[in-house]
Amino acid sequence: MPVVYPSKEWMDELLKTVNSDEKYKQVAARWEGDFLCIVEVDEEALKDFSKPKVMAGLLSMLDTIPKEKRLKFRGTLIGDFIEKKLGVPVDADISSLNPEELAKKVSEVKPEEVKGATLNIWMDFWHGELRKIEVAVPGEHEDARFKLIGPYSVYKEMVRGKTDAISLVMRGKLKLEGDLSYMMRNMAAIRRFAELMGSIPIEEV
Repeated sequence: MPVVYPSKEWMDELLKTVNSDEKYKQVAARWEGDFLCIVEVDEEALKDFSKPKVMAGLLSMLDTIPKEKRLKFRGTLIGDFIEKKLGVPVDADISSLNPEELAKKVSEVKPEEVKGATLNIWMDFWHGELRKIEVAVPGEHEDARFKLIGPYSVYKEMVRGKTDAISLVMRGKLKLEGDLSYMMRNMAAIRRFAELMGSIPIEEV
């Protein structure tokens, strides 16, 4: 069944899909290390977030972060987007928010007004298992073994299975920081993960 991207449902589905795949367990048996995916808010992100269903998905992701932890967004570019453009305190009760109203506010935001704002996703891999996937607050997991940096529009291509991270890095669309030699020795694990992520059907909204 298709899921909305981005959403908590998508994160849950990715975790389940990877951890139930026997081939991944085999090819990633020696792979360990965490990834911090730094997703830059761009025009495509604003276009998607202006759709109530996608906004609801985004809110479901943010709702996985405890209120007190969400305070770390305050004063950052993404925090300013949430508080000043959407008019929502970063520690708000997310279940009380109206996705339709927020989506409408996003439709009035210009790309240059969110330039530099990022949403970060952290994934922890360990010997054939994806142990955790979560939204990271600013400053969190900065010591990740790998960092993958790029615009939302490019991440969306990857999530939909249209291309993979290595191809995007080679083409200069994503920036990769970390132990590249270790990654090259574990390309089978990287490729299989990309295949599994791309296999998750994304709902058209």
